[in-house]
Amino acid sequence: MPLTETDNQRYFDQHHAREKICARWLKAQSKTVRKPILLAALAGIINGVAVIVQAALLASILSALINNECLMTASPLKDWQSCPIQLSHYFLGLIAVFLLRSVCVYAQQIAGFNAGAKVRTDIRLQLTDTFALNPAALKQQQSGALAAVSLEQVDALALYFSRYLPQQMIVGVLPLIMLAVVMPVNWLVGLILLFTAPLIPVFMALVGMGAVSAQRSQFLALTRMSGYFLDRLQGLATLKLFGLAEAELTAIHHIADDFREKTMSVLRIAFLSSAVLEFFSAVAVALVAVYVGLSLLGQIDFSFAPPVSFKIGLFVLLLAPEFFMPLRQLAIYYHDRAAALGAADAILNILEQDVGRVSDSVTQQSCPVVSGYATLTRPTPLIELNKVSKSYQQRQVLSDITLQIHQGEKIALIGASGAGKTTLLNLLLGFESATEGVIWLNGHTLNRDNATQAMAYVGQNAYIFYGTIADNIALANPHASTQQIEAAALAAGVTEFSECLTDGLQTRVGERGYGLSGGQVQRIAVARAFLKNADIVLLDEPTANLDKLTKTRLLAVINELFKDKTVIISSHDDEVISGMTRLCVLQQGYLQS
Repeated sequence: MPLTETDNQRYFDQHHAREKICARWLKAQSKTVRKPILLAALAGIINGVAVIVQAALLASILSALINNECLMTASPLKDWQSCPIQLSHYFLGLIAVFLLRSVCVYAQQIAGFNAGAKVRTDIRLQLTDTFALNPAALKQQQSGALAAVSLEQVDALALYFSRYLPQQMIVGVLPLIMLAVVMPVNWLVGLILLFTAPLIPVFMALVGMGAVSAQRSQFLALTRMSGYFLDRLQGLATLKLFGLAEAELTAIHHIADDFREKTMSVLRIAFLSSAVLEFFSAVAVALVAVYVGLSLLGQIDFSFAPPVSFKIGLFVLLLAPEFFMPLRQLAIYYHDRAAALGAADAILNILEQDVGRVSDSVTQQSCPVVSGYATLTRPTPLIELNKVSKSYQQRQVLSDITLQIHQGEKIALIGASGAGKTTLLNLLLGFESATEGVIWLNGHTLNRDNATQAMAYVGQNAYIFYGTIADNIALANPHASTQQIEAAALAAGVTEFSECLTDGLQTRVGERGYGLSGGQVQRIAVARAFLKNADIVLLDEPTANLDKLTKTRLLAVINELFKDKTVIISSHDDEVISGMTRLCVLQQGYLQS
């Protein structure tokens, strides 16, 4: 039972260990993009060093112009005309610094973007490959919520890797370089910078203490809104039939308003922290400016402090704001970290799903045989279930299932709705893992990989993608030749209706098989399974919602195509069951004899 948004938020607030887990996971992801992050940080550090050189050049130029340090003759007019020429090397150096800084800024942005883009790609691959995104799990979650996690919340991670991590490295190096430059020039100014600098990260932490919680709350609200909206949109026809469309519109309005309030909470923290940090950095720069200004005016004279000349004073004044710039940037990017931690929690909730669990004990018992049906006996089971149970939170679906299935058997899995037939098929397909017990396939522990290789599946509502009929058949074997696809289509009876279409098998169909009948969709699904040429074929209510004639034709196709295969079919249909050689009866989660 998934936590509600309020419960989930309360859990996150009370268990700060979860935040540490998310931080460690983010750190682990950074290892894959270490090179671009280091490159971005190096570019930022070089840019900061160039700022120091820029401040020194500007101070030298202005000091020379204002104090007439470049005068070489007695004529003022000639002196002012010759001054820019004498300072040409300073101007050339300044131009070179501007060009270098431009290159560094460009390199930092590109390297950071590459880091964020790679992480987004890697994490989306992890989400699509994980157990949580298999067909069985998708039925238990809102597709809109999963889309929000895969899109918005993965995107929220990018800025953490492209901006926050490089800036964190820059802050660890650049201020120390600036202090090392300022201290020999005027150690008193260096001390002012040294003692005021920690104020920014301290208040950054204090003000941003609730940023992770607020950001995560916003992500939860976004996920809930996305899932709720898409769910209602898909069921709009049903809502209109029951006259509930307006009521749901009001509910969507409330959910959207809740998301707006949580977004404003995040922005409020961001604006407050920015104002506080700007205030403290301004105060620190003002202290330096007051000390330099009063020293130049002769209003203060510290005997223990070095004298402040115009050139030195101008240099430290130009450098003081730049000293705090990396810290201020880190404070701004701190919210990228908060957003990443909030998004990481939602992503980890999917990635941490159990992908399979086995036990070591194995016993062998056969499925009960219903009187009147023959049992095929084989010395070695192809599939074996040993005391398998499956539960969802507090709901027990399957209990203590022990079953052997041999090569070539034709098994009908029967039972009332809710007895656990589809769940058992999902376990055999590796879509779900058993809560207890173990499943063996060809003598090896069953998992999604070996099940995918050994089995073909035809579901009750086969999904047809937008594309040609041939493309949809070829999903089972992307490397199949045109002749193989046509042979599968012919064997499954697809050509009976495709030949009447303008482009035959190359006819494009819409999403979910738009333009095709239910029987035609099922035939394409059967052709897809036949093309895979798997040893085991699983079918889940393949004749549901079909008329009698279409059902008879489809069953004839199934019996002919898979006569040499091991077939496990879940059905309530007596006509389907009568064609099987063995029955397994599920009743309230138990296998009945």
